[in-house]
Amino acid sequence: MPSSTASVERLFSLMNNLCTTNRNRLSQDTLTALMMLCREGCQQLSDDQTSKIVEIFKKMKERDIAL
Repeated sequence: MPSSTASVERLFSLMNNLCTTNRNRLSQDTLTALMMLCREGCQQLSDDQTSKIVEIFKKMKERDIAL
C-alpha cells in the first residue's frame, strides 16, 4: 500500500486540467490518450501505445469552433 496519495492526486489534477468546461465531451479513450501523452511524453511510450493514440485521434470527427 502506498504511503502517499500524491501520485493519484497528480493524476486527478492532470485530468481536471485536460477535462475543462470547454472540453467536457471528451470520450474516455481520448482523455486516457491525452493523459498518457501529458504524463509519459512521446519518447516514453512504446510504438504500439503511440499508434493506438494516433488511431484514436484519427477517428475523431472534426469540429468547427466559432471564435
